[in-house]
Order: sequence, then structure tokens, then C-alpha cells
Amino acid sequence: MKKLEWLWPYPRNLELKGEFPAPVELSFAGTALPKSFEEDFDHLRGIAITNSSSAYSLHIDGDDSSLEPEAYDLVLTKSGGTLSAGSPAGLSYGLHTLLQVIALSRGGVWPAVEINDRPAYRKRCFMVDMGRSIFPLPMLKRIVRILHRLKMNQLHLHLYDDEICGIRFNGLPFGQDNPYAISIDGFAELVRYAQAYHIEIVPELEAWGHVGSLVCHRKNLRGGEGMYHGSSFLICEETFALMREMISQVARVMPRKATIHLGLDEANWFLGPDLPKDFTPTDMVQRYYDILQEIADEQGKELTLRIWADHAGRPVPEHIQDNVIIEPWQYWQAKYDSIDKSITKYSGEGKMRWMAGTGVSVGQPRGAYHATRYWSRQARESPNLDGVNITFWGSNDLESKLIGLFAGAYYIWNPTPPTDFAEIEDYEDYDLKVFPIMRWWQGRFRDAFPDDLVRDRGPVVQMGYYLWGKNHGHPVSPEGAGANTFFGHDFLNE
Repeated sequence: MKKLEWLWPYPRNLELKGEFPAPVELSFAGTALPKSFEEDFDHLRGIAITNSSSAYSLHIDGDDSSLEPEAYDLVLTKSGGTLSAGSPAGLSYGLHTLLQVIALSRGGVWPAVEINDRPAYRKRCFMVDMGRSIFPLPMLKRIVRILHRLKMNQLHLHLYDDEICGIRFNGLPFGQDNPYAISIDGFAELVRYAQAYHIEIVPELEAWGHVGSLVCHRKNLRGGEGMYHGSSFLICEETFALMREMISQVARVMPRKATIHLGLDEANWFLGPDLPKDFTPTDMVQRYYDILQEIADEQGKELTLRIWADHAGRPVPEHIQDNVIIEPWQYWQAKYDSIDKSITKYSGEGKMRWMAGTGVSVGQPRGAYHATRYWSRQARESPNLDGVNITFWGSNDLESKLIGLFAGAYYIWNPTPPTDFAEIEDYEDYDLKVFPIMRWWQGRFRDAFPDDLVRDRGPVVQMGYYLWGKNHGHPVSPEGAGANTFFGHDFLNE
């Protein structure tokens, strides 16, 4: 059963104990099969889902207190099977593995197998860049389903940037000139939809730099350029009031416990005249934290602040560090030394929780995954690491860069799988092994089918501009042309 090497992501422990004749009927007992899986099982080839007493019986226990919340155990024998899980999320992960095992079985046999599986990281995140590209609501829902199949559990929405605002706030001009922006009601719909797939939505509202799509409507709040052109806020009371309103609108439609990302990176410091002259970026972090907690109190919620670590680090007042998540980033295989330094800097008992930012830079046009693998392996023993974030910057052509998410999710779940391709460093050799697996997976489980991705994403947009099609070279929103950010990035050192 060498094909079990194609299980994606590969389980923590898998013991193959032989094989047995493939059943033609399958029945479920115990915990009910979640409705979201009924269609998947109905589409299995060569086997019918029935209530027949002669069918192969799989007993499901979706509330096994002996297992960690996202863990599951799957056992298949000739006489029947069992699937035990510590939570609904764990149950869904076990069912996805079962679907793959059945779909990979050939020659009229099933494997006799015992799988004990759980994720390496508590948070397994994917980020989309709604501030430089477009992600209509159907595409975001499709991404939720893809993440669920890959056993990911967070979707980070970079809601706006210098080029585009990807969300329309109530009573504010932002996002109104982007025909693909989602409304606050649409955002709320996505949050509810994602919850059904055990995906947490993490909205990012840039609160210092990368705010060109906002300050083009509030020119008095533009302090000056950011690190890569674009715009930085003037740090003043009016800016804090505006951010409070925007955060409030987003937080209001989120679950009782939620994480809000405020960016706070790649900006220059412009202090307004209404704040003390000794007001610092560290004071700004404190102020935004206070605003977030005021909103939490008003709305009866528990809100955690997440921010980028920035190039030189981001000082956070010590007394709030237990409720702040810091996120360093590095996307390049050539920069493993930078990853090592970040792991050393941010890891340790008593330090802030942190996320490892990896994934696909705008400067990686075919996708990337080696840095994700390196982060996932090197940071495994960090006692305060919340998880890993696969970022997808600058574009929306996920169908052509899916390998960045597909391979990245593999290592976030299980950093050290025993498969014959897991250690390959050469990109061509790796692709030769993994692309056939990815294409089989896309074809068998249609959420990531390229035609459907293309339909739901709409036109390709990169760095705020249409790429190809009748609008090629034109900005999606007027602010995109004024941002002056299409060129000038030093991607390898970003």
C-alpha cells in the first residue's frame, strides 16, 4: 500500500498491518456523520453508503476525552473499523483521512491500518492579501473548504493595504470603489461559514503603515510615506478614533473569543500635534491594546491582539504581553539564518506567544514552501509558539501557486513525515514527487479544482492592478495608482 504515502497531510503515526478485500457497502454507527461529509462519501467510487447489516461498519466516537481536542485515532480491520476523536474538529480530520485512504485504495483491497494522529501546532493559518488583490466572498468560502481539507484552522484576512481596501465599512468611504470588496455583512457571513468548518477568521486592520487605501479618503490622517512608498498614518487622536470605529465594526460580528491583527509594521513615525512629544511606537502599541480591550468590554468579548514583529522587532509593554501575539516573518530558503535568529529571539518560557510568518512572497511567482518546512521543523520545540502562518502576498492566482499552501500545510501538521520526498531540497526533484499528489488530490476532492478556483476568484489582480484580461494594467481602485508601490520592493530582504 505504497499509495498511503500520498495521505495529505501525513499522519503522525501510521502502522500498516496488511490488507483485506475492499467492501462494497459502508455503514456508520455511533456519532452521526457530519452533514458536510455526506456528499464526499456519496461520491466515493465502488462503495455505497447504506444501513445494511451486511455492510462494513465504521463506529464513530466523536467525543473521546482521552484524546487531545484535534487528535483522532482511525483503525481499519477486516471485521470493521473505528474512528475516535477528541472534538468535532478532530472527527472531521479523521474523516478526511478516511476519505483519502478509501480513494487511494486500489486492486480491490483496503489497508488494515492503525492511525494515531494529531497536529504539531495549535494554530495552522493561511493568509490572503485583500489589500493588494481581490477575494470575493465565494472565493473566500472556497478557501475555507480547502483549508479544512488540509487540516488548517485559521484564515487570516489582510483586509486592506496601500493599494486596495477589501472590505466596505458601514458609514465610511473605504472599500466603496472596489467592486470586489466584501461588506461587513459579508464578513459576518464568512465568519459563520468558517465556524462550521472549524476555521477561525483572523482579520487584520492595518493601524500604522500600509494605509494608502484609507488616507486617500482622509488626507489629513496621512503622516507620510511607509517603508515601501505607500502611506503611514499620522499618529493622533483622530486616527485612534477612526481605528476604534473600524475595529468595532469587525469585532461586533466575530465570536466571543477572537483574535484581531493590527499589523503595525513597515511604517514611518509621524506624530500628531495633539499627542505628547515623547509618545513612542511602544506607547502606540499600548494605546491600540487599550482600544481593543475597551471594545471587548463593550461587546462582552475576549479579544487578543496580534501584530507583526517588523524588521527590527516590535517592543510591546511588558504588562500586556500575556495577551499579545507577535509575528516575525521570513519567506526565503536563502534566509534560513534569519529564521534561526527569529526562533532564538522569540522562543522561551515566559516570553510572548508568537506565530511564525512564512509562505509565499510577491517575489515568488510559482509559490514556495521550503521556508515553511524549515520554520515548522526548527521551531517545533519552542514552548511559546502558537503556530505557523502561510502568507499569500500580493496576488490571488491561488490555482497557479497552490503548491505553497498544499506543501506548507503538510509540514505544519507533521513537520517530520517519513515519506520519501519529505526531505528533498531541490525544487525540481520535490515538484516531480509532489505535483502528481497535489493534482490527484485536486481532482479527487473538488474544492481546489483549478477551473473552480479561477471562476470564484474573478480576474487576476497583483499589487492592486489587473493582470491580463480587458482591464490589464489598470488599477482596481483609484488609490492603487497613487500608492506608488508596484515597484521598489527588495523582496529577498523584506
